[in-house]
Amino acid sequence: MPTAQIKINSVLLDVNVCIDLIVNRAILTQVKKSLFAILRQQNIITYIPAFSIDTIFYILNSSMKIDKKVAGNAIQNLLKFTKLLHSNDESIHRAFSSNFSDFEDGLINSLAEENNIDIIITSNISDFFKSSLPVYHPADFITLFD
Repeated sequence: MPTAQIKINSVLLDVNVCIDLIVNRAILTQVKKSLFAILRQQNIITYIPAFSIDTIFYILNSSMKIDKKVAGNAIQNLLKFTKLLHSNDESIHRAFSSNFSDFEDGLINSLAEENNIDIIITSNISDFFKSSLPVYHPADFITLFD
């Protein structure tokens, strides 16, 4: 598998991508498999925001009516190949003072910037148009390695 033109050491998965990966919602199965393969084969450290765990659980259990145990197991499986990024005072203040219209997106961007994350992967590119970091849809991220 070819490598990207630039060295990618780390990525931050947006909440929507985490949910998509768990329930096969908006990401095609082949894209999901390719994304996992690239992240593993290229030794890319994959982060998710720690604050997103409760959001993911809530959406899986309450909105999608997935059993609590099944939802919990799915999140624990996701955590096997990801690391959590924790918010702090600075990241929260930066998110509030950012130009992002959605606080959660501003906080994700703030965490990525503070932790020198190379790329944000999201299913909603337009949510991050104010980001100073490269932002990719999962399918577009995969093409970096074609």
